[in-house]
Amino acid sequence: MKKTITLLLITIAIYSCKNAEKKEGKKTLSNTEQVAQAAGFDNWDAIKEVKFTFSVGKMGRNLYDRNWTWNRHTGDVTLIASPDTVQYNRRQPMDSIQTSADRAFVNDIYWLLPEFKFITDSGTKIVEKSNAVAPISKDTLDMFTIVYSNDGGYTPGDAYDVYYDKKHNLREWVYRQQNDTTIGMMTTFEKFDTINGIKVATDHRTPDRMTRIHLTNIEFNK
Repeated sequence: MKKTITLLLITIAIYSCKNAEKKEGKKTLSNTEQVAQAAGFDNWDAIKEVKFTFSVGKMGRNLYDRNWTWNRHTGDVTLIASPDTVQYNRRQPMDSIQTSADRAFVNDIYWLLPEFKFITDSGTKIVEKSNAVAPISKDTLDMFTIVYSNDGGYTPGDAYDVYYDKKHNLREWVYRQQNDTTIGMMTTFEKFDTINGIKVATDHRTPDRMTRIHLTNIEFNK
């Protein structure tokens, strides 16, 4: 009987140690990582191809559309913006037309998946703040500011103030060129849709509701 009790105690001790090790080894996620997780970042590695249409409208009138297909594995990108089609590879040297298309791609993919870009882009500095007043809704939200370094990229030195709710869903953001105090643009995050496990805000509006960034025809293909 004593042997049985001793063995049981040893088993419990081993289990407790292993459980403690698991807890100690568990990484505490930053707020930006939790924002990415809320948007389905765990499903991102399985996605091979991304398709979407980026549209800009003003006062109820559509100004332009850009249709994108991006193969994440090969780096191949196709842009269809009537009446032109541009094809290029992001890993290969580009001519001036392809470079111009890639600048547009970087902008548009940032609108599609900002939550992922916050944690995958290099050369960034992030400062967090709790209980900040959001500029559009005036709601009290948590926020962080992400500033890009002055080296590399198409828009070095730019900054974004990002506001999110308690579920780590994005609600608003502010763009500031070259980290200036002057606001360049601010929009909402609205009409979330989940496609293949990835959540996307498909609609963005300026404070006056007159300018709209709209994302449609979204596909995340495995």
